[in-house]
Amino acid sequence: MNKIIQGDAIENMRLLEDKSIDLLITDPPYQFISNSSHGGGFMTKENKKHFDNIKQSFGLKYDPEKLLNEAKRVLKKMNMYIFTNKNLLLEYLKFARDNKYSFDILLWLKSNPVPVNNHHYLTDKEYIFFMRESGSVFNSKLGYENYFTYFSHPIGRKGKVTKHPTEKPINPIRKMIQISSNENDIVLDPYVGSGTVCVAAKELGRRYIGIENNEEYIKMAEERLK
Repeated sequence: MNKIIQGDAIENMRLLEDKSIDLLITDPPYQFISNSSHGGGFMTKENKKHFDNIKQSFGLKYDPEKLLNEAKRVLKKMNMYIFTNKNLLLEYLKFARDNKYSFDILLWLKSNPVPVNNHHYLTDKEYIFFMRESGSVFNSKLGYENYFTYFSHPIGRKGKVTKHPTEKPINPIRKMIQISSNENDIVLDPYVGSGTVCVAAKELGRRYIGIENNEEYIKMAEERLK
């Protein structure tokens, strides 16, 4: 509890007890793995090291079905936010439909997308798939402004606190935690990356469990948690 475990996400989730987690928020390494040629517009020289880290840490296959099935097992009630791209949305939608879960799709609107639009629209958004079942926490009294299904935040170095190339902004994740959990609840992030979810959980009086295979990223996250 309240630490980051080094190792494979799925293998370590299998060690958690059934129905032991209140909320799961995560950003799996889908950007390259699900569609490495253009998955998130990330294949630049600056991010080659991140791609190599993912290849070393996870291999080149991200299996959403394994993650979803483990999430279903460990969560007390399905209550999950997962960052994703359009190529994986259908898999998450199918899982929600098959299990009769409610869902919504939140959007991160990127105010400074990579200026490349050859035969396609700009890569100016990222999806967050929210899935829950009846009985899971949803705090509805935090103020009107907290329930928009989109937020705007630039990509790049501005506002970042680590060198992780896909660091997520902390304010939207704070809102997810406030809306979908109560104080002292347990928040799980099986793909910790730069540690944003764990940091936000700690700040908000929640307990957290993080899993991360990459030692460099664990050091980044632990530094933020001090």
